[in-house]
Amino acid sequence: MTTDVRMVIITLMKKSIPSLIFALLILFANPISAQKTDISGKITKGRTTSLISVALDKFILDASIVDNFDIAVADSLHELLKSDLEYTLYFNVVQPDSAFLVDIVGKPMSLDDWIYIGAQMLIKGRLSKREGVFSLNIDVIETSRNKLMYSHEYLGESGRYRYLAHKVADDLLQNLTGEKSVFFSKIVFSRDNGSGSQIYICDFDGYNPIQIAPDPSPKPINVLPSWSAAGDKVYFTSYRKGNPDLYCYDFAANSAYPISTRQGLNYSAVQSPDGKWLAVALSYANNFEIYILDNSGKIQKQVTYSRAIDTSPTWSPNSKQLAFVSDRTGSPQIYVTDIDGFNIRRLTYIGDYNCDPAWSPKGDRLAFTSRENGLFQIYTIDITGQNAYKLTDLGSNEAPAWSPDGLHIVYSSDANGAYEGAYSLWVMNFDGSGKRKLPIDGVCKSPSWSVNLR
Repeated sequence: MTTDVRMVIITLMKKSIPSLIFALLILFANPISAQKTDISGKITKGRTTSLISVALDKFILDASIVDNFDIAVADSLHELLKSDLEYTLYFNVVQPDSAFLVDIVGKPMSLDDWIYIGAQMLIKGRLSKREGVFSLNIDVIETSRNKLMYSHEYLGESGRYRYLAHKVADDLLQNLTGEKSVFFSKIVFSRDNGSGSQIYICDFDGYNPIQIAPDPSPKPINVLPSWSAAGDKVYFTSYRKGNPDLYCYDFAANSAYPISTRQGLNYSAVQSPDGKWLAVALSYANNFEIYILDNSGKIQKQVTYSRAIDTSPTWSPNSKQLAFVSDRTGSPQIYVTDIDGFNIRRLTYIGDYNCDPAWSPKGDRLAFTSRENGLFQIYTIDITGQNAYKLTDLGSNEAPAWSPDGLHIVYSSDANGAYEGAYSLWVMNFDGSGKRKLPIDGVCKSPSWSVNLR
């Protein structure tokens, strides 16, 4: 790669990922069962409704919890558990308001008190500590019948209180609703701290960022990471050998190795949900097309045949279709095709620049990025091409990726950034509510969300 070309790429890295992709193309031509209850939570299209109203009582601390550090950990554990329950979108955590507290000051809440404020379920916890290990006993009571619905003891060190809270919330969700959480999933992304972009992973809530597949290049460029179907590997494009090659990082081996080093661009790789194939965009044979590779990188079939730029494939949950971006009608739009390349149809007609398609795990819709007034915003659209729904409106927002339960979207945004182009990772609910910035510094782009890894 010449110095001039490399400088153009580094400059483009400071821009949005949608602009980057097309500019580069042009440039290169243990669950626990419990008794089920008739109280249920339900997620519907639009905002969440029919939630289970639960109350989380203050933890009872036994005599072993005495020093300020342990008390602070107990408070943090309680608050994180509350936050996790709300994050699931199946629970409404009710609390006594200030007027009600005046009436009960000086005495503990009775079961009738909890019923009065609308709690269908009461979660009570007792925390103790033995030989440096916390023991949290959780009881869940159905208030209307004063019936114990779930009970379990959880053990964990104080330094792992976040894991302990996630474990409790995960078990409560599964035992009270039968649904699975995302608390043990990870997010992979490209992060630039000013010295080049490297690949990182973090917990679903942005904590514990860890670099993987480090690139020792003086000014590394590693972009567009995506998870394998099983969550044991990460695919990404790297310029570490000069060409934009496709690499695979294997967690078990703690090493990265090349998958496709064909001359030109090897990028936007995603593994099929059944784990059998890789969909990838290649500028192979002097054209920009979608290909399907086997897991060793061997080409199995060419999906698109067009003189246009075809890029950014995303799999349907049943591994039988692909959505992708093409400018075959003059501007980037989203299309859907069978994996053999037949039955291609255009999905988006709004906007003059649509990209970053991401197929929901539920299979009913796609998230995508659309340019408006020079900025990118995130939409969802039904797989029929109907009901486009705008999710963001502040700053520039791009690269949406779904959580494994289909209820949350992680994306890259410069909303509330310190300067234009200061992209951070954000998460929102599937309907655009509940937006929150993840606590990671640096310029963070192109997130991808794994399956649960526990």
